[in-house]
Amino acid sequence: MTKREELDAFLSRADELIESKYILADIKIVNLLKSIAASDTIVALFKNCLADFDYYKASKKYLVKSSIAEGKGEFFLPDSTKELLAFVFNVLMDIDAGRIKLADLIDVYFYEDGSMYSGYQAFIKAMIVPFKKSVKTLIESVIEGKLQDPVEALTEEEDKKKEKEIEIKREKGVAEKASDKAVKDLKAILLADKQKIKSKNLRENEKNDLLLVVDMLGSVIDSKDKDAVLYAFVAYKYAIRAHKILFFGRIKKAERLIKDVINGL
Repeated sequence: MTKREELDAFLSRADELIESKYILADIKIVNLLKSIAASDTIVALFKNCLADFDYYKASKKYLVKSSIAEGKGEFFLPDSTKELLAFVFNVLMDIDAGRIKLADLIDVYFYEDGSMYSGYQAFIKAMIVPFKKSVKTLIESVIEGKLQDPVEALTEEEDKKKEKEIEIKREKGVAEKASDKAVKDLKAILLADKQKIKSKNLRENEKNDLLLVVDMLGSVIDSKDKDAVLYAFVAYKYAIRAHKILFFGRIKKAERLIKDVINGL
């Protein structure tokens, strides 16, 4: 089918739902959803609308329980076309799947004079008619070339996501290589530190404390545990600050290396 034929099929099914009686609403909703599924263009339109859409949050915003009348509420039409299409589509899917009973939805949020006929008409007017008009306007704009084809837009978005994933992997690979080198260089520094500590004339308990701090950092830099690495480095940093002459120039060099180690985790 052409885009025009797909749109006409959708509009026909939407009109059938709008003009139907409540007793036939369920089957008309099924037919409407089938007309959407049969159109690549309309499916792509809804995929774009549904991207990052929070249905739970939207339900709280657009289906609001009354603070006065117990068990009643009100439907508020979304301001944006994207939100409208995404929300109503989800509601229709929930009705089709049995997660929402149409009778309950009408009784709570489209209550008029107590009759199902009036409530159903209110539901159609408030939710389905704007839904149909929004799809019609957007797809006709695509057909006329005023808007980008949703299929092309979706493909472009997916390509952008793939490119971003590739870039993230590349950056991660670079960071991991830098981290591996930093780990190797830091281990060499820590080994030199241990040799210095052992060769200097320090009190035995002070020497043991310094060796413990150095060994602790050396043991966690391969662990991939960011918190453990940071904790061990803070202990190491304050320990060598207490011996500035013995470890002259060590802090800045160690900080540069530990930054690369952390970036690779």
